[in-house]
Order: sequence, then C-alpha cells, then structure tokens
Amino acid sequence: MRVLVVGGTGPTGPHVVRGLLTRGDEVTLFHRGSHEPPELAEVEHIHGDPHFRASIDEALGGREFDAVVAMYGRLRHLAPALAGRCGQFVAVGGVPVYQGFFPSPGQSPLPVPVTEDHPVVRDGTGPAAEAATATAAPTALAFSSRLAEAEAAVFTHHAGAAVVRFPMLFGPNNPRPAEWSVVRRVRDSRPFMILPDGGGQIHTRCAAANAAAFVLAVVGAPAVASGQVYNAGEATSWSLRDWASAIARLMGADLELVGLPREIAVEATTTLLPLAGTTATHVVVSTEKARRELGYTPAVDPLDALAALVDWYGEHPDFDPAASPSFTDRFDYPGEDALLAEYRAAAERLAAVVEQRAAPPVHSMPHPQEPGKADHRGR
Repeated sequence: MRVLVVGGTGPTGPHVVRGLLTRGDEVTLFHRGSHEPPELAEVEHIHGDPHFRASIDEALGGREFDAVVAMYGRLRHLAPALAGRCGQFVAVGGVPVYQGFFPSPGQSPLPVPVTEDHPVVRDGTGPAAEAATATAAPTALAFSSRLAEAEAAVFTHHAGAAVVRFPMLFGPNNPRPAEWSVVRRVRDSRPFMILPDGGGQIHTRCAAANAAAFVLAVVGAPAVASGQVYNAGEATSWSLRDWASAIARLMGADLELVGLPREIAVEATTTLLPLAGTTATHVVVSTEKARRELGYTPAVDPLDALAALVDWYGEHPDFDPAASPSFTDRFDYPGEDALLAEYRAAAERLAAVVEQRAAPPVHSMPHPQEPGKADHRGR
C-alpha cells in the first residue's frame, strides 16, 4: 500500500513510519525539511510546506496514494488538496478541541474522563455560546475552534476519514520537552522543585510510540474507523506531582516537591502546566473506544517509555531546549529560593496570628462496649 505521511519527522512520526514499513507499505514523507531523522533515510522524502495550499499542490503534483496520514501542517488545506486522490485519510488533531478544555462561561465543562462524543468548541450555538466567546480568552477559544474547523474540513472532503486526537506527548525530539524542567533541576542538584497547588493537576499523556500505535490501529482498520474520531492517551494518567516524582526517582534523585498556591507560584504555574495553566484543572481522556473498536494495544509500557526518555537525556548531555519556543522554564533558582523562603515565613506568621484547632480523627462506625447499648459517642 502506498502511504503518504505528512510530517513524520517529529517525536511520533518515525514510529508511524517504522510501523508502516513493517506492514510492507511503501512510505513517502512530505515535510518542510527542517528535520531529517537518519533512521528515515530509506523512504522517499518530498519537501514543501504543508501549511499552504500552493506549496502542497506544487510538491505533490497529481500523485495519488492508498492512504494519507496527516500529522503536520494545516488540515484545511491538506484535506481538499488530497480529495479524490487517496483511499483513506487519517488526520491527527488534539484534545484542546473539546469544550471545557479552556474553561469559559456558557460552554460544557470538561468531564472526567472525556469521551469522543463530548461537544467541541464550534458545536456551541446560541446566546450561551456567544457569551462564552465574548468572555473567554479569545486566543484560547480561537485555537480550539480552528482545531474543530480543521476536523470538519477533513470529513467534508473525505467522508470515510478518521481523526485521532492527541493529548500531551512525551518522547525524544518533542517540541515541548516538559520533562526537562525536572531533569535539569536534578542535574543541577536542586534540593526542591515548586509545584503549583501541590501538583495535583491530572492530564493524560501519551508516549510517542503509543501515540503512533493509535494511528497505526486506525490505518489498519479503515472500514471500522471510517467517519470516526478516536482519543489517544495512556490508560493511566499521572498528576503533575506523580510525573515529576517518577522522573526524579528514575534519575535516582531525592527531589523535594514543594506545593505552593498557584496565585503565588506564578512562574511554576505558567511553565509547568499545559498552555501556561489556562486549561481545565484535570484533562483526562477516555481511550476505551479505540481499544474496543480497533483492538488498540500499547506498543510500550508508559513507565518504560519514560525511563527510556530519561536515558535519552543521559545520552544527550548537551541537550538545549532553545529550539523549543513553547518551553518557557527560566530555571530562576535564586527567585525560587526567595519565593519559598518568603512563603514559609508568611505561613509561620499566619499560624501565630490566627488560632485554629485541629479536629481529632473520629471513626464513622459505632463501637459499643455492651450489647444493646450505645458507645461513648452515643451511637
């Protein structure tokens, strides 16, 4: 089968390409040429910009494919450009498409977990939706709306298409290497790391190899996946504290994770939480549909994938996230030291000023000492 992979050179793409080659498919990559993974040298590369229709047409000409996997670029241009020229069209979208991902009045709150039938941002109509658009951060809702419009374009031009919605990914060569905030602090022998609100925020993540496995499951079942949307993600969701703790443990470090209110821990909130802390507190997606309909199984245990990623950092001591503008952690250690010292001093002053009484632990069930009589608490 002739398969065109749009993008394919990021953290997930090489896994998809290897999976297709293992199946015996003939793979062509269409990308900008900014990254040329050496392990993909054996497949055909077409260079062009998949963000623009003119560039897409010029690069692909009139070529036809049995399947297209669009992992990069603008779907609103790719979908019509390849209409009638491929048997199957698989698009990769994102979880921010859902209403409530960016909390705003008038929109449906994001359930836990969120399933594929939860409304997307563009589904809202009427006064409530108009009020939400007027009061919510316009950039955030515009981003979600563009994702929804892109999905709509896919199904408009390819009735039998399928969309896979990715959550946060982790793996080498990730455009937003979130784990680097922990890895570098351990390398720098920091005694603590500040987490907003204690790091209790739960967000579904997905190892790059497993995200690719979701895509390959869709490609392998075109009839079942026709016209469908599938969430991707690990079955187990880490909180931010779990995530940081797991990385530190894998590195053999004793890193104290200190929780501060997000109103005080402004930098930790905006650098450690997705999209500068503007999302719902918990973003947990259900992947039951892909497991049930496609027979999806993970390619790797997520903890093993995280351990491999930690090892990758060890093999790349000169790693520099400067090429990732979405990574904003400044590693301002003097600022962190000062913030924690002031917070602890303020907490001590508050405890001395406001009298509080700790409630004793009371078991909820009665404990009578004699038959037919109440216990010492009258139960």
